[in-house]
Amino acid sequence: MKNQKSVLIVLFASILSFSSCKDDDEAPEIPQTNTEKLCGKNFIITDFTLKINGATIMTGLDTAFYPLCEQDDIFRYETNGIATINDGATKCDPSDPQTETTTWAFYDSETKIIFEAGPDADTNDIITNDGTVLILGGREIEMGDTIEYTQTYRAQ
Repeated sequence: MKNQKSVLIVLFASILSFSSCKDDDEAPEIPQTNTEKLCGKNFIITDFTLKINGATIMTGLDTAFYPLCEQDDIFRYETNGIATINDGATKCDPSDPQTETTTWAFYDSETKIIFEAGPDADTNDIITNDGTVLILGGREIEMGDTIEYTQTYRAQ
């Protein structure tokens, strides 16, 4: 009887050790870099917000400001610093090329994205870049008015 008890204790301890231990050989999950979150995916705009002097002028994809032919455009960023804009199924001007390219780069410790670097560069704040949602924004002053905007894109 004593041997049976010892065998049961050893068996029980073995079962516990197999079921409760985490595999020590598993590598810790390495977080994605901002480049990995952004590149190699197709993004489509899902929201646009415009504020002037703190008052919301529009939110959503108002066709008076953001025509339907631009709402299906596909934006794709590549690791080589090239971004492609595909006009999607609906083109605003049938004679325009289906795709255009531009250059892009992270800027200011990867808190901003800059397009076509140079004196006329377009720079946007990166509000969110999580691999699924990309939110770009900006703020500028024109003729004494503070204009703020955000553009939300979702990966497809």
